[in-house]
Amino acid sequence: MKFKLSLLLFGLMPLLASAQKNQLSYPKGYFQFPINPNHRNYLAGGMGDLRTNHFHAGIDIKTQGREGLPVYAAAEGYISKVAVSSGGYGNVIFITHPNGFITVYGHLREFAEPLAAFVKKTRFEKETFDIDLSPESGQFKVSKGQLIAFSGNTGGSAGPHLHFEIRDSKNNVLNPLNFGFTEIEDNIPPVFNQLIVKPMSISSSINGEFARKSYYPIRNSDGVYRLSEHIKASGEIGLELLAVDKMNGTYNSNGLSCAELFIDGKEVFYFHLEQFPHEVQRDFNIFEDYGLEKIQGKRFQKLFIDDGNTIPIYHPSDSKGKLKIEEGKTYEAVIKIFDQFENGSTLKFTITGQKEEKSKITTPNSLPTQINISVDDNTLIIKSKNLKTVNSSAKIMLPKGVVAELPIEYVKNNEAVFLWDLRKGLPESISIDGSERQFIFRKAILPDEKTEFNSPNLNVTFGKNMVFDTLYLETNYAGNTFTIGQSTTPLRGTISASFKTENQPALPDKTSVYRISGYSRSFLGGKWSGNRIEFNTNTLGVFSILSDTIPPVARIVSRSKDYFAFRISDNLSGLKKFKASIGGEYILTDYDYKRALLWSVKKDSTQKFEGELLLELEDNQGNTSIFKTDMNAPPLVIHAKHQAKKEKKKGTKALKGSPKKKVRHKRK
Repeated sequence: MKFKLSLLLFGLMPLLASAQKNQLSYPKGYFQFPINPNHRNYLAGGMGDLRTNHFHAGIDIKTQGREGLPVYAAAEGYISKVAVSSGGYGNVIFITHPNGFITVYGHLREFAEPLAAFVKKTRFEKETFDIDLSPESGQFKVSKGQLIAFSGNTGGSAGPHLHFEIRDSKNNVLNPLNFGFTEIEDNIPPVFNQLIVKPMSISSSINGEFARKSYYPIRNSDGVYRLSEHIKASGEIGLELLAVDKMNGTYNSNGLSCAELFIDGKEVFYFHLEQFPHEVQRDFNIFEDYGLEKIQGKRFQKLFIDDGNTIPIYHPSDSKGKLKIEEGKTYEAVIKIFDQFENGSTLKFTITGQKEEKSKITTPNSLPTQINISVDDNTLIIKSKNLKTVNSSAKIMLPKGVVAELPIEYVKNNEAVFLWDLRKGLPESISIDGSERQFIFRKAILPDEKTEFNSPNLNVTFGKNMVFDTLYLETNYAGNTFTIGQSTTPLRGTISASFKTENQPALPDKTSVYRISGYSRSFLGGKWSGNRIEFNTNTLGVFSILSDTIPPVARIVSRSKDYFAFRISDNLSGLKKFKASIGGEYILTDYDYKRALLWSVKKDSTQKFEGELLLELEDNQGNTSIFKTDMNAPPLVIHAKHQAKKEKKKGTKALKGSPKKKVRHKRK
C-alpha cells in the first residue's frame, strides 16, 4: 500500500504504521501473465472499476479486438470449477493453487483439451447449455503456463477480452497488478472531471441553498488541479467525485484505485480498492451516488462513508469524510487520487464557512400555485412557484390531524423553497396558498430490522439490512401499474411483494410482473393466488402486470450437414429454454444473448446433421414454438451484412408506426 507514503507529507506517521502493519503479501513471480505472456499487453478494465451494481473484480485484458488467443494457467494447481453460461462470466475456469490463491479466467470462447471434452460430454449427458461443474482436485491438474482455453466474448462481455481475477482462500478479490506483472505499463495519472458538494443535513447549505453544487477542476501548468471559485458552505457537507484513469496505449477510461481527502493537512477520508470480498458487490451502490447514476448516467464516488456502508476498503476516520463547516472559518482542502500504478493527481481548493443571506422575498403572482417535491436523504424539499403573498408559508398535514407550518427557507428565481425533516413524521399532504399536494409516503423502512408494509392492494416485505439507510417508502398504483419506492434508491438485496388486481387475469399462466424503465420491460415473473400475484425484486421503481401469449421466433441463418445457426427473438418475457434434436437425438447448441444467436455444437468431428431438425423454444411465460428444417436440403447461409440490411429495413418500417418497445430480459 505505497499510496500511504503520501501521508508522511502531512505528519501522519501513526496512520502509516497502521497501514504497513495491515499490508498484504503479494508473491511476485508466482503467477505468470495469462495471455500473451512476456509481451506488452493492454487493459480494457481495471480492478475496482465502477460498473452497474458492482465493482469490477480483477482486470480485463485486451485481445487485439479478436477471439481465439491462447490462455495459459497463471500457476500450477487444479481446475476447481468450470462453467458455461449465456450471462456473467460466460465460459469460465477457476484454478485453485497450492498457496491457497484462486485464479479466474472469464469470457472464454472455448476450453482446451482434455477439459473441453469433459465439459462437452457432461453437457450432452445432461442435455443442457448452462452448466456449473466442480471437478475433483486430482481430475484436471495444470502446470504453470499450460494452455487451458482460448479467449472469447461469451457471457456478459461487451467485446472480446480476457477477464482475469486473483482471489485469496477467503474469496477476497485481489488486484492482479500487485503481483508484479511487467506486461502492463502505465505512467498516465488519473483525471479530475467534476466535483459535487452536497448538503448532508437539513441545516446545511451550499452557496446559500439546500442543493448540490457542481465544480469543474482545471489543471494548472504545475500539474495540480484547482477550482475556479471558492466553495461557500455551512453545516455538514459531503464531497462526491467524478474522475477517471487513463492508461498508455488505450482510450479506455478506468476507475481509481485510491483516493484521499485532507482538510487543513489532516486526513479525513481514505479508500483503497486493493482488495474486497466478492460477496459485497451489491454494496457498490452505496459507494457511488446511485441516484445520480440513474438520473445522469454518471458514476460519482462519495468521498465520505455513508450510513449503511460496510465495505472494508476505508481507513478509519472519526468524521467518515463528512465535513462540518463553521461560519467565519476557512478550510484548505486537498484531494489526492491514484491509479493502480500509483500515478497520482492532486486537486486543491478552499471552503469558506459562510451562511449567505438568503432571499425570502417572492413576487406575488395570480397564476395557480405550483408545488414540486423531492427527497434527499432525510429531507423533504418543497419548491413552489406563483405564491400569492411575500410571506406565504407551507402547511404540512401529518397523521392524527397534526399540522406543521413551514416558513420559506430561501427563494431562487422567484421559486420558494421549504424544507421538512422526515424523521419528524411522514406528511400526508401540503397546502400552500390554497393549492394542495397529496403525498404517498407509507412507512419508514429501517435497515436493521425486518419491516412489512401492508395495504389492500400492495404488500411489501423488507428483510433485515435490505436497505442501506432509512427508506421513506412511497407507493401508488393505477390499474395494473404500481410503484414501490423510487428507482433512484438502491437495495442491498431482494425484497418480496404482492399486488392485488381488480380481477383475476384471464390467462394467469401467461401473466407476470415486469419492471418498467422508460420503454424497457424486464421480466420478473410471479406466482398467482386468485387475483393476487407474489414476486421478488432487487430494485425499486415502477412495475406492471403484463401478459405474453406470443411464442419465441427462430430465423435460420445457416444450414449444412456440419453446422446450423438461428437468430432467436421474443416479443416480451424473453427466452428461457431451447432444445435441438434430429430424429429424437439431442443436438447440443450454444447461445449468445447479445447477438440473439443459437448455433450447433458437434459431438465429434465425424458427426453429420442429417434428417429433419426440430428446434424447440420456450419463453419465460411458457409460450412454446417448434421450428423444423430439412438438414438434407441444399446448404443455406445468410451473410451478416445481408441480415443486417433486412433488420435495418424492418426497423425503418417500425418507425413509421407505433414506437417499438425495448425489451430487457432478466438473465438467469
